[in-house]
Amino acid sequence: MSQAVRSISAAIMIAAALLAVGCAPSQQFNGQLLDGGAEPPRLVGVNWDAKPFDLADLEGSVAVVFFGYSYCPDVCPLTLAKMKQVVGKLGDRADEVAVVFVSVDPYRDSVDKLADYVPNFDQRFYGLRLEQEQLDAAQEEFGLAVQYGQPKDGPSSDSFYYVDHTGSYYLFDRSGALRLRHPPNATVDEILPDLEALLAS
Repeated sequence: MSQAVRSISAAIMIAAALLAVGCAPSQQFNGQLLDGGAEPPRLVGVNWDAKPFDLADLEGSVAVVFFGYSYCPDVCPLTLAKMKQVVGKLGDRADEVAVVFVSVDPYRDSVDKLADYVPNFDQRFYGLRLEQEQLDAAQEEFGLAVQYGQPKDGPSSDSFYYVDHTGSYYLFDRSGALRLRHPPNATVDEILPDLEALLAS
């Protein structure tokens, strides 16, 4: 074989290898892929069992973080129920996923209140109470919007009020990096495969 033929053959092999790499399928997710940045969001508070909580301590597990409040009449309980379905479908791998519900209503959501609320969905779920300064930090870290409504019986009363808040699901991989965000209306069938992919990576 001449030098010219060998050179052409080598060039074809290199081009084929490059083409194969370029055509290799990349991981496809249902959620929005995020650039977690150099440092993952910090999240510290107190769990419903009165133990201190730090999101960084969950490294090694896949985590799903979402925000709500126990007095929420609709979206929050539906979100927790949805996560219960997701965890149920994970089978033996459920213990490798940390589900973290974070209250945006520190005035009403005491640790005792969260202890009466969150475990009703699943004893393994975290239910966090944050002091106001911790909640302020979490709003900045996660880019949350939180808006408190007026109490039903007027500003000076202690009556019921709504809290409008970001309802996204935030998915963290085993290294503690924020990888994905799902919208509030994401389905079990959309969230589950993303968690399975993060568990496998």
